[in-house]
Amino acid sequence: MIDFDAALAGFAALAGFAALDEDVLSRPWRWRGGTLDARYALYRTLEEAQEACVVAAAGPQPESRRILALAQRAFGNLRGLLIGLPTDLLDREPRPGEWPVREVLRHMLSVERRYAAQTRYAVERGDAEPVRIPEDQLPTTPQGDVGGDVGAVLARLGQARAETNLQLGELAPAALTRPSVWVKVEIDVRFRLHRFAAHVVEHTIQCEKTLAALGWRPTEGRRIVRQLAAMLGEVEGLGALTEARAVEARLAERFGSVKAGVSPAGA
Repeated sequence: MIDFDAALAGFAALAGFAALDEDVLSRPWRWRGGTLDARYALYRTLEEAQEACVVAAAGPQPESRRILALAQRAFGNLRGLLIGLPTDLLDREPRPGEWPVREVLRHMLSVERRYAAQTRYAVERGDAEPVRIPEDQLPTTPQGDVGGDVGAVLARLGQARAETNLQLGELAPAALTRPSVWVKVEIDVRFRLHRFAAHVVEHTIQCEKTLAALGWRPTEGRRIVRQLAAMLGEVEGLGALTEARAVEARLAERFGSVKAGVSPAGA
């Protein structure tokens, strides 16, 4: 179950830190009686996310969940890239006829849903049914599904990712060798599961290229936030949602302290 209030607090803290550049991050920040610079508020949180990831990965996990955790990590990286992005940048074409970021995200949401449907079909279909899923069983993604600001669009993509993880994260080993078709190539369910992460990575790079063509430059804060958001994504993907929200809660407290120029209790 997703704790949406905690997730929103974490989202706000990530967006807040992503807006900070080296001038703010170089300011003094108190931690455990000493003085560091404010960027360590982010790096300390990254260290805590790493600790949570190591613990989660050490537990017994189905192969399908481990594979999908890679997709959740990739989604975290995407979220770190785009969180807090001005809405006008979502809809500007980098060059005439090329996709703006919003259209890239619509494509990613559509493929996430279609990949999930295709993979479920491959696992559940009877042997007498065709290997390729009938086209009328595939979901569609209207343009309205990616309306609003970047936070709203990322939330919809995040919900689709959560549904994929829930539906496909506990597959039996035998299910991973079930046959399927991708493009026109004969593959299996294991191949399909790995496609989720690869597709997110591919179009995260497309978003980066689009923003660069528009003259947008990421802050130092955003560069660190991307690493943290990716690590938190992997923690989520491994099923440690409570631990991920706890790390985000500490991040929110630290962001408040950086803005106020004080050290949070128990930082």
